[in-house]
Amino acid sequence: MSKSTAQTKPKTKTEIQFNFNEKSLEAYIKENCDIPHEVQSEIELISKFKAKAKSPIRTIIRTMNRRQVNIFDENGKPVKKEFLTYRVDYYSKDWLGNELNILSHIHGYYKKPKFRTTMEFNYQTGEHIPKREVDGAEEQYYIELTDKNRKQVIEDIINNSNGTIIDEILFYGHFPNSPKGIAFRCNIFTHDQFINSSFDELETLGRTTPSQFRYSNKDKKGYMG
Repeated sequence: MSKSTAQTKPKTKTEIQFNFNEKSLEAYIKENCDIPHEVQSEIELISKFKAKAKSPIRTIIRTMNRRQVNIFDENGKPVKKEFLTYRVDYYSKDWLGNELNILSHIHGYYKKPKFRTTMEFNYQTGEHIPKREVDGAEEQYYIELTDKNRKQVIEDIINNSNGTIIDEILFYGHFPNSPKGIAFRCNIFTHDQFINSSFDELETLGRTTPSQFRYSNKDKKGYMG
């Protein structure tokens, strides 16, 4: 091969590994039903980012959240399990150097469609035909935490987020109504408390530690981030 031929050989583009939560879209596609507007809008933003972004992708975790969720077993009994969600900002640039971003992207949680079945009467055949319809959505969590895996799971996520500064993450606990008090959430925890405390210990800290702010970081909001 001549020197000139080698110089004109096109360079192979480095493949970028994207790590977005697209589980809501996957759930609706799997059930072959209409995709909700909010899911479609987010996927369109992600698709544009993927098409234009150049390496490196800067990943910054803004919040991490621990919460208990009732999961019903095969006998219909509620079982409390703990899950993690976290909110991430993604930054990159396109080939012209223009800034690109995806902000407040939530991992650990998605929605899947719920269904109800009604019966329709076919007057031509005299048959009752079942009709399956979307009847809202249900929340699904997929990053389960246990006493054995909690520290490793959280630290792996942080270590794999290249732009994250631990001291700038807000660590939240979401606590349900209990004999200890009403439901609330707060972000008064240190990194060490967040990864090493059991859920009961975290709740006790949240309920007994005074907030240093006039407008308390303890509130009754139940949203993800």
